Amino acid sequence: MEAAAYKRLYPHEYYEKFVREGARPDGRPLGRARPVSVARGVVSTADGSSLVKIGRTTALAAVKLEVVTPTLDAPDDGNIDVTVELPPMCSATTRPGRVSEEAAYCSRRVADVLHDAKVVDPKKLCIDPGKFAWRVCLDVYVLDHDGCVLDAAVLAATGALRDCVVPVVSVDERGEVSVGAKASDGAGDAAAENEGGEKTKKRKTTTTMKRCEVTTNVAPVSLTTGLYRGRLIVDPNSEEEALMETLVTVCVDDSGSVVAVLKPGGDAEATETQIAHCVAAARARRETCANAMRDAFS
Repeated sequence: MEAAAYKRLYPHEYYEKFVREGARPDGRPLGRARPVSVARGVVSTADGSSLVKIGRTTALAAVKLEVVTPTLDAPDDGNIDVTVELPPMCSATTRPGRVSEEAAYCSRRVADVLHDAKVVDPKKLCIDPGKFAWRVCLDVYVLDHDGCVLDAAVLAATGALRDCVVPVVSVDERGEVSVGAKASDGAGDAAAENEGGEKTKKRKTTTTMKRCEVTTNVAPVSLTTGLYRGRLIVDPNSEEEALMETLVTVCVDDSGSVVAVLKPGGDAEATETQIAHCVAAARARRETCANAMRDAFS
């Protein structure tokens, strides 16, 4: 029987033959993650963007800024809205129509990681307390789903936020907001001539914020590890994910402190020892991802 047919008919037996030897079908050892690369500024129409590749898994994140009214319980805070999309083109198993459970799960988890790791201080997104603040619309598009989508989405989201530039904005005495070039032209008292040559005074600007970059305090790193018949498989691809008994995702910050430990169901339980190994693998992965991010923004 040909190897491709054997793999399709008996996937677990095929995979087990490799795992017994401490290797995987793609040639990696069980504990080795795939290479990672980061690119910034890939979407010219966005306020910030980032493209991340982990092996074949590819995620594109883009940021658009909107001026909104802050909530009553946090009048001096902005907010970040995260959406992760898995279009039909990203994998053969993705179907058009309603949002998939995996996309909804990734959206919630990316938002939680950004919040818990305090990647962006929401108070720095405030324009005028109680009146105006920035809403950061962060969209992550998975272009190629080859496993560990959450890991790529977290890294792409962090890169897009770090690449984001907040435009100059001003609020005049009437409470009207001007963004970008209009804010620059209308800041302060200014005189303008009408068609008849008469000078008219522009309305006074009471609040002006300069153009600046979003300050990212930390860059969290996420690593997913699979449990397969008592063995830990680091950074499984899509074919391996389908065979795993359970998956454990660990997110750590710049100092190696654990931000989140996520386990989206599965047929098996992960012991404390196995989770400890997953945390150690995530901490070891942090330096590789940090170097990729540093190269992109250097």
